[in-house]
Amino acid sequence: MENTNENKHAYFVGGGLASLAGAVYLVQDAGFKGENIHIIETLPVIGGSNDGSGSKQNGFVCRGGRMLNEETYENFWELTSRIPSLDIPNISVKDEILAFDHANPTHANARLIDKDGKILDAHAMGFDYEDRMKLLKLFFTDENELDHLTIREWFDDHFFTTNFWYMWQTTFAWQQWSGLFEFKRYIHRMILEFSRIDTLEGVTRTPYNQYESVILPIKKELDRHGVDFTLKRTVTDLEFEMGETITVTAIEYKDADGHTGQMNLNPGDLCFFTNGCITDNSNNGDYQTPAKYLPENPPSFTLWQKIAAKKSGLGNPSPFFSKPQQTKWHSFTATFKGDQMLKMIEAYSANKPGSGALMTFKDSSWRLSIVVSAQPHFRSQQEDTTIFWGYGLYPDLMGDFVKKPMIDCSGEEILTELIHHLQLEEYEFEIKQGVVNVIPVMMPYIDALFQPHAKTDRPLVVPKGSTNLAMISQFVEIAQDMVFTEEYSVRAARTAVYTLLGIDKAVEPVTAHDKRPDVLAKAVLTAFR
Repeated sequence: MENTNENKHAYFVGGGLASLAGAVYLVQDAGFKGENIHIIETLPVIGGSNDGSGSKQNGFVCRGGRMLNEETYENFWELTSRIPSLDIPNISVKDEILAFDHANPTHANARLIDKDGKILDAHAMGFDYEDRMKLLKLFFTDENELDHLTIREWFDDHFFTTNFWYMWQTTFAWQQWSGLFEFKRYIHRMILEFSRIDTLEGVTRTPYNQYESVILPIKKELDRHGVDFTLKRTVTDLEFEMGETITVTAIEYKDADGHTGQMNLNPGDLCFFTNGCITDNSNNGDYQTPAKYLPENPPSFTLWQKIAAKKSGLGNPSPFFSKPQQTKWHSFTATFKGDQMLKMIEAYSANKPGSGALMTFKDSSWRLSIVVSAQPHFRSQQEDTTIFWGYGLYPDLMGDFVKKPMIDCSGEEILTELIHHLQLEEYEFEIKQGVVNVIPVMMPYIDALFQPHAKTDRPLVVPKGSTNLAMISQFVEIAQDMVFTEEYSVRAARTAVYTLLGIDKAVEPVTAHDKRPDVLAKAVLTAFR
């Protein structure tokens, strides 16, 4: 069959996972030449929110950690089954990740910790009758009735004191003011996790951080095909053809050196836009310096706002990006010389590194959680260096031991707070002697995708009337699926490519675990634990 796409060009605005996935599908399923695929990224590195960087000397940092799940990430596993491992000949990234995960299973023994440093029995969900009835009602409520509602507006006070809430909240980064619509989607999509939320056995681990385990192998595959990557370039506007249809004719940009320019699209060319990035305007501090809170003018929001004003059907970014005081939280990555701190955490939690998932200090004013990954978590980490990651959901509140808001704390002050919550203050001097760095990260928009909104505020992947524009991000509407996941990005990208090009291949459907009688029965039993 003749390839009618070999002379077409495709432009990806944003260099995150969705764009990389879209490029793979264009090359492998649509017959695009790699050199005709252009990925444009504001940052000096690709990967979007799947990041990981640093050195043994200066410390390592991941802004966040994306959870993977074997049973529900249908298109993510399909994508990674196509990508060769960087380390093991003749196997895919999918097989590499799953082999590693099965060899290093998760079973948290210290999921919840109270204000006295006591590890709690988190097996009981802690629901009362009203909590169960509200959850049941939500499960069967039509999601189209939930526009603009928050979790807080649905549940009573008691719900927010349950073990379930502390664990579900910190596993996925919910706030009481998060959108009820998204919460319902999670209840359905992650119903398998409901019965194992206390052990997090459903978390699928990657051998290294996700930048090195997922992004780099995809990048290498795209490099092999000659895909064009342009870094440190910010797209500032999209120009459209006059008329009722949505047809992009030009992409305007500004480079880091101030140079401006325009790329013109020919008939048949495609534009894929990551309309909203949850790590826009993030900022790193260090051991002595707090991270800066810089919410002004996030670039992906600014561009989305511009084009939405030009054409109907491109969504409404305002509910997601107008309240950074509600969408921000603070993460940190601690790097140590030696493994003394990790040994102490292992003795405390009865979990070796990589087996324990999140430890949440439920009574901490910052709602602090940490996770110790299998070591090394970075390829360049070396044997005498160890790391762990943590985050706080309430960075504006005063610390319990360090009497400052988390947002104003240096890496050392965050470590001090954690040491006290772990009841390790007698070893504080000794622990700090081994510190290489503790890097705090402020992310003003990390929870933007959970903000209350109308269903129509998120555009369709391919908006009605579009001839060459697709939206691929966590801020598009995909029936039944849940945002804040790798799966959502890949599903959006695959849907975009197949739809715009009329490719007769199926996108992997959402697995209906919430329709299985055995799963539902187990969920009911869990609600009464």
